Amino acid sequence: MGVPRVTLAVAGHRVLAGHRAEGSPEIPPLNWHTAVTTWTSAPVFDALAALGLAGYLTAVLRRARPDRPGAALRATASWAAGLAVLLVAVHSSIEVYGHALLWVHMIQHLLLIMVVPVLLIWGQPIRRCWGRAPGGRLARWLTFPVLTLGLYTGVLVITHLTGFPELMATQPWAHHLEQVLYLLSGYLLFLPLVGAEASPWPIPHIVRFALLGLAMGADTLVGVALMLTGRALAPSTGLARPGWGPSLLKDQNFSGAIMWVGGDVLMMLLMLAVVAQWSMTGSRARLGDWLESARRQSLAAVGSYPGSADTTVVGASPDVDDDEAARQAYNRMLAALHRRPPPRRSG
Repeated sequence: MGVPRVTLAVAGHRVLAGHRAEGSPEIPPLNWHTAVTTWTSAPVFDALAALGLAGYLTAVLRRARPDRPGAALRATASWAAGLAVLLVAVHSSIEVYGHALLWVHMIQHLLLIMVVPVLLIWGQPIRRCWGRAPGGRLARWLTFPVLTLGLYTGVLVITHLTGFPELMATQPWAHHLEQVLYLLSGYLLFLPLVGAEASPWPIPHIVRFALLGLAMGADTLVGVALMLTGRALAPSTGLARPGWGPSLLKDQNFSGAIMWVGGDVLMMLLMLAVVAQWSMTGSRARLGDWLESARRQSLAAVGSYPGSADTTVVGASPDVDDDEAARQAYNRMLAALHRRPPPRRSG
């Protein structure tokens, strides 16, 4: 038995095994053999992956904790798996055949916007490198869940249901822009929602679950729209369509089914993971803890009750519950409110 021959391709030019670009209908049919042996080059992603792995391992070794070797090992394995999936998505037949078959291209979408970001987040690079969440205003703005959910939804809609697919079919740079948008929007969305990464937004698990449900709605919207659309959104992709492949419209409808079913299944798995994390953390993950944090912040800013002679400034201690003056001022405010007569009803 001979060694399988590896077919090399140049992404964006649709060249397979020496075939001309205009001869893309001669691309060998996609089967298990061509799926495994067809590869392309992606030097930019190679360099980024190498830098990411080297930097991560350096941070892990520098901040290693002897009492928790298992946690560091699991995080490192997740980070390496994320980089591996990224390289497979941009090097393998998924990238090559994705230029000719929309349903293959959709598989790459799901890998880049969901699988890769989640695996990288489970690697906890922020916690491993800095040990704490970034506290700057820009970091909080970029990771605000409402904005990241809007970005995730916008990226899905624009890259699938507008003129962007036609642009991507004719301009290679648009394809690379799409890949970056998927990685970025997926990472920002899932950063505070999955795992235990250090995030500027400590969101309760029940809110995480709800936000993931809303994100799943975006996957469903795009998938169903592609399934029901009766016209080709990117006619130029027909120029690269192999003779053995499905028609352009059928291919587009099938890609919508993959987005709908595949995206929803992946999102449901993440929602189940959040439930599992919630059950393991117990009372620490309750919504009441979020409210308790808000109470402490409010208490830290409370002064004396208006009209009283007390001018004590609350919050002299880093922990307001350990600040005796804070507790006394807060209790006096509650007592004054309790003694205050209720407002009279008009009429």
